[in-house]
Amino acid sequence: MTEEQLLFDDANVPDWLLIEILQRLPIKHIFMFKCVSKRWLTLISDPLFARSYANRINHGTFQDSQDSQPWNLLFRYLFEVRILPSSMIDDRVALNQFQDFTLPGFSLNFLPSEQDCPIKILASSNGLLLCSESFYWQKNYYICNPFTRQWISLPKPLKSLQSVAIGFISKDNGGYNLVRIPVADSSSDNFLQLETFSSQTGQWNCSMIHSPVPGYSIKTDSPVLHYNGNVHWLEFRHGKIITYNPDKDSGQLLRLMNLPDGKESEHLSLLGLSCGRFRYFEVTDTCQGPRNLCIWVLSDYDAQEWCLEYRIRFSDSWSNQDELNRFIPKDNFYIFPLALHPFDLDLVYLGYGGCLVGYNLRTRKLEVVRRNVYSHQLLAFVFSPWPTMIPQPSW
Repeated sequence: MTEEQLLFDDANVPDWLLIEILQRLPIKHIFMFKCVSKRWLTLISDPLFARSYANRINHGTFQDSQDSQPWNLLFRYLFEVRILPSSMIDDRVALNQFQDFTLPGFSLNFLPSEQDCPIKILASSNGLLLCSESFYWQKNYYICNPFTRQWISLPKPLKSLQSVAIGFISKDNGGYNLVRIPVADSSSDNFLQLETFSSQTGQWNCSMIHSPVPGYSIKTDSPVLHYNGNVHWLEFRHGKIITYNPDKDSGQLLRLMNLPDGKESEHLSLLGLSCGRFRYFEVTDTCQGPRNLCIWVLSDYDAQEWCLEYRIRFSDSWSNQDELNRFIPKDNFYIFPLALHPFDLDLVYLGYGGCLVGYNLRTRKLEVVRRNVYSHQLLAFVFSPWPTMIPQPSW
């Protein structure tokens, strides 16, 4: 031997101490250490280990930061390779935070896709992503865990539709549901096709149901939100939220929720979750005059009661922001909402002058967090405290 090797003998280390040591490591390293020995594999694979690790993360045992649970903003859609810089082809991560999201550790290149057409992220739930090869005429759907790179392909839908809005619910028991409806209601008889998929049966079901509101149009740049057992689509033509519960509604009924009174924007708006709160976020889209940033929280879900949290005149926020003045022309005042911070009620993200900008609602401070943004479709993706496993289908 040309080099001395130090071998670690854990025979005299009790299980409880080894578990205590392992649970203080990043999740990526824990999974790597499964191959150290049969003992380590057994300890790490024990459901009690996973529950204990998740509890430590949820209660911030090792970190004082509210960001103890890794998360990031992901670009949902990337342009074709021929118009995208080579350095951006596989870069889905918008924020420079958390080691688990740094390239090459985080990527979707393990999913099948056309060479010049990057995979599309459609939705997320419980640490899993729903993806497709295409934006229009979607027929191939994949559910994956980008951390473990485990993925499955779903059966093709029964109907071929040009443009759909799809919701995704991943459950703690390993089951999942998909719900998709046409993006816009173009029918003359006020009927639409509602398609649902259940992992329990492995089959798509199609129902013809009454349109919840004639001539509706889904806002596709607002992620479909999973909350309270329902999926929620933001409808902008009539100012409504369309909801569906795959466990209760049985493919027969789409429900409507009202948006806040006093909302002003039809296009520059989105739904999101912050600290478990259901919120509506908009920037007024007036062509002239001051722009306002507004956020409401759904204070009573069943009664559909909204409470205005913030109404801020945005132009007052950057008069002394040297970084913004340096990178963004003052006459380029087109600004739009992109995302809510999932764990900080005071922080939101906006698109402005080709940049991704973080805005603190409390301090009224702006920060350029990324320049040269090539996609304005963002999704707040949160890793589960313990990686969600995808059961191998029996269908």
